[in-house]
Amino acid sequence: MHDFQVSVAQSPPFTLVTLSGELDVITVPRLRERVAPLLARPATRILFDVEKLRFIDSAGMRVLIDACVRTPPKDGDGALCGMSPQMRHLFSLLGLISRLTVYPTRADALSHPAAMHPDTARMN
Repeated sequence: MHDFQVSVAQSPPFTLVTLSGELDVITVPRLRERVAPLLARPATRILFDVEKLRFIDSAGMRVLIDACVRTPPKDGDGALCGMSPQMRHLFSLLGLISRLTVYPTRADALSHPAAMHPDTARMN
């Protein structure tokens, strides 16, 4: 069963996109539908909270990666938080951890100095 859930809320300085359940080829269209309007806005800073995501396939990873790198850093950016050790390992094996902004938890993302200054170096 595909029990994927996505919610969007403002959590300055980010637009917080919280994901739970299974993100796969079946549920990816629902995420794209929710994220597309956010990416169309200038200076959007999206934080994907994936702490409650139990499964992600390559289609789901592609949507997250595209959303995180689609907007130039001076105009907005994307970040991930709450990765499980397995997800972090997978992103690391693919060489993505060093290319994306990744925070251990939502609280870390919201309290980190880079959250207030988008030109600050990426944290891993």
